[in-house]
Amino acid sequence: MTPAPKGQRRFRSVSLFWLLPNMLTVAGLISGLTALRFALDGRWAATIGLIVLAAVFDALDGRAARRLKTSSAFGAALDSLCDMVVFGVVPALCLYLWALQDSGNLAWWATMFYTVSIALRLARFDSELRDPPETTKDYFTGVPAPAAAFLVLVPIAVDLEFGIAWAREASYVCGWLVLIGMMAVSAIPTFAGKRVKLPVNAVLPVLAGVSLLIAGAFMQPWITYLVIAVIYAGAIPVAVIRFYRQSRGD
Repeated sequence: MTPAPKGQRRFRSVSLFWLLPNMLTVAGLISGLTALRFALDGRWAATIGLIVLAAVFDALDGRAARRLKTSSAFGAALDSLCDMVVFGVVPALCLYLWALQDSGNLAWWATMFYTVSIALRLARFDSELRDPPETTKDYFTGVPAPAAAFLVLVPIAVDLEFGIAWAREASYVCGWLVLIGMMAVSAIPTFAGKRVKLPVNAVLPVLAGVSLLIAGAFMQPWITYLVIAVIYAGAIPVAVIRFYRQSRGD
């Protein structure tokens, strides 16, 4: 390590462990961009699968950085930029290509609204206090970007599984984009899951439920996708109730 100008220190080399979280972040970006390529080819099953994979990489990179104690300003900036592309731009463009490209200016407005909402949500997340009050550490403010991307693609999953014509109706898709965008920038508390601890007697039932979801992902992927989306949406009012009870000290 040699001195750098203006009191900064420059590293001659970095550990592979330092690179690992950033490699996961880049892998998520590549997954998201490849999903857009498949969307251009009309391969919607692969599109959704790659965006879900990008969400998995996004969940792993932050945890890897904390576990390996390699968190950095560079990693945080890279993560936010990649999240903006993968969970803001790509899902909106996928829905636009899927159902909205022949629907005029209102459809494009809805597409932009969702994308801008994710940008604002990520900016708020990056600027939030690093040491929030204890009552808020178990919650996000609004729907996180990966969850928003997961939810906003529900109409495509409905169409793939059931072939329902109205799932592609421009008015419904536009309304869905706006709704999910509003949930992303809202102040609604949603479960963060960072400090969840299970009682011992709940471990086996939870493992059994996870096993069912994994099996369902292979056997009935779109039904499983929709079940997870419904479970997540159902957890939002529960999070709101718990948050305000904890805030009041109940």
